[in-house]
Amino acid sequence: MGMRSYCASASVLAMLATASPAWAQNQAAGSGVGLEDIIVTAQRKEESLQKVPVAVTALSSELLDNARITNVESLSGFAPNVQLTTQGVQSIPIIQIRGLLSGTSDNGVDPKIGIYLDGVYIGRSVGSVFDLADLERVEILRGPQGTLFGRNSTGGAISLVSAAPTGEFGIKQQVSYGNFDAFRARTILNLPAMGPLSLKLSYLHDEMGGYSKNLLAGKTLDFSLRQPDFGTLTYARELGAKNVDAVQVAARLDIAPEFKVDYHFDYTDSKTTAGPMQFLGTTPDAVGQLAGAIIAFQPMTGGITNAGRSLLPEVAAATSVQPLTVEGHNLTFQWDVADELTVKSITAYRKMKQKPNIHDLGATGGLRFSVAQLGALLTGDVTGVLDPANQPGPNDSLFTLLTARSTSQKQFTQELQFIFDWDSVDLTSGLFYFHENSPATNVLGIFQPVMNGVVLPTPLDDAFGSGVTRTRAINDSMAAYGQATWHATDQLDLTLGARYTIDDRETMLISAAGAGGSGLIPGRVYKTSYSKFNYTGIVTWRPNQDVTTYAKIASGYVAGGILGAIPYEPENLTSYEVGLKSQWFDNRLRANIAAFYSDYKDLQTASFVGGVQRFDNAGKARIWGIEGEFQAAPFDGFTLDASVGYTNFKYKEYLVYDEVNDQFNDVADIARVTYTPKWNARLAGNYEFAELPGGGNVFVSAEARYRSSTPLTEFPSGSPALDALATAKAFTLVDARAGIAALPLANTAIDISVWGKNLFNERFATFGPVAINQVIAPDRGRTYGIDFAFKF
Repeated sequence: MGMRSYCASASVLAMLATASPAWAQNQAAGSGVGLEDIIVTAQRKEESLQKVPVAVTALSSELLDNARITNVESLSGFAPNVQLTTQGVQSIPIIQIRGLLSGTSDNGVDPKIGIYLDGVYIGRSVGSVFDLADLERVEILRGPQGTLFGRNSTGGAISLVSAAPTGEFGIKQQVSYGNFDAFRARTILNLPAMGPLSLKLSYLHDEMGGYSKNLLAGKTLDFSLRQPDFGTLTYARELGAKNVDAVQVAARLDIAPEFKVDYHFDYTDSKTTAGPMQFLGTTPDAVGQLAGAIIAFQPMTGGITNAGRSLLPEVAAATSVQPLTVEGHNLTFQWDVADELTVKSITAYRKMKQKPNIHDLGATGGLRFSVAQLGALLTGDVTGVLDPANQPGPNDSLFTLLTARSTSQKQFTQELQFIFDWDSVDLTSGLFYFHENSPATNVLGIFQPVMNGVVLPTPLDDAFGSGVTRTRAINDSMAAYGQATWHATDQLDLTLGARYTIDDRETMLISAAGAGGSGLIPGRVYKTSYSKFNYTGIVTWRPNQDVTTYAKIASGYVAGGILGAIPYEPENLTSYEVGLKSQWFDNRLRANIAAFYSDYKDLQTASFVGGVQRFDNAGKARIWGIEGEFQAAPFDGFTLDASVGYTNFKYKEYLVYDEVNDQFNDVADIARVTYTPKWNARLAGNYEFAELPGGGNVFVSAEARYRSSTPLTEFPSGSPALDALATAKAFTLVDARAGIAALPLANTAIDISVWGKNLFNERFATFGPVAINQVIAPDRGRTYGIDFAFKF
């Protein structure tokens, strides 16, 4: 669905709309209060969203519920120039903010976009899309976060804020049923205060069936000869399925009016299955030609190619269930020492573990080809390939690309904040420490033969780069920061921020597959250290109470390190931004606009070209764009919400190493920007009817989110037809919800609603890498269901 369909959807939204953001919510019929304000902590202290000189979108718990935002991935499109998807695997996200991509799954690479839970930095991309049982709000910050937020980041930050216990007895129960055998239940229990202690317990169960059947379901892959501790893994029955249980505990101890202690515990146990990967074609290079030759013989050997861009109801996938557990502890002390000074300590310990699993990234789990046939093909012996004696057995196969992995991480963070509030100056300062220990094992098989279900090491491993990469990353980061705002006049604020960071990184390279493409020697420990000074400067002018304007310069950086066996350097970004935040007509209309320009240097990029994995500092880029967010309450009970974003990304230098000529070539003129649509937009609204005679309100809502097309691969393949397939086409997603809220029943209030997401069953794909072959991961399609909730 393109822009034309988006405009058609807009006409529907004149009458309907999805739940709008927090500042446009809770508009009871006849209230006459306009748009509701919201308090955010985008600068690590509480401020009004409309007063803070930062590009931030805040989503309340009501919006999260009404829009059925169940994890970080679901936030895609809810803020301008923000897109999220997964790498085919539900536990590994790709997050894009203002053209910067974050989501490398390796334990040696820091995210470019930080994710924070109650102020605690989540160190690894794997597991950062965990489900949460109870949130108060989500804040999405766009632009580099180089001063105040935990670890440095060049792209932005997503801050998740848990709801505090109320100290009053209350139960809220939500149950949802939907297609694909979806069932979701969430229970929140607030206990009455026990003296100074308030306690809240939350539990979530979320399950959903797959959207493509696996023709290889129940078959096994034995890794005993390649990586013994992986054992034998079983292929999943359905692709795209999930089964998640999550628990949260929140406790607050009000020791004195000026001193409180908060403890948060979260635990998520998820068993997910990657969605189907489908084959689009082979690249014209030598590796692609070999893969193409093997695929050409599949009609004779009885193999399955999984060919097709549109979603196939059945595919042959060597994909197993992916068990992942995530656990976190957070202890926060806040002491209001005086009216002018607050001291806060945030101590946290987190860990995650992803057990061995297979993801058929290359979509070739269904290929049937024997070791003997591969040998004959490599020597050009077609007769040998066709020889009946060389045909594959009933449980023989061959992967053009086999990937299996396991990883875990333990991290400790300590942050100490000193927040000063004088008459003319505000100062937020602090010290930050981060430590992590993260082992990982990655099995990589290129043109990997499997005989009778057993993965075979072969003499060709070194030539193809197959093998096992085992690493242990031990990283430390220390920082001191401060950001001061001088209230020069009642209308003018001047802000300066600075942060000095030291990153010490250690990688134990236990073993390395040849596809890493580096000269590092296994069995050694490699250490690197980086230091960086970052800064922020903001001029804020408020001509009146309803208008805030600002001009901002900010820098951010991401540390270097070693990915697998590949060393890389830090990346740096400097952003220039101007913004306007305004509200009109007694706060019934709100318009926030920002424009930015980013100077991006030494950007870290990952690629897999010619069978060799690369991770490089590509060079330089410039990015500019605009963002607009608009909310309106034209009359009581009706709210509208709209946003639009534009991103223009251009490489100024993109260096790629040429092994043949032992030199770097600048390919900026052909490099393409992936997963970054130039245009994105959202239009939403909500109408709440007058209260019914017996109580309760009927509501109806809908929304449309549009994103323009974007290439899925960085470089042209040499085949225009294949490149056209490897494109995420422009699409519009339309969601709707209708029901009755706060209907009195005995001593409770119940909510009942029906909902649908992607109502027009738009077929699209937002992930499609070159994995020896060009592949694509189609989306699930339309989902719908019914929600029921009560509270007392």
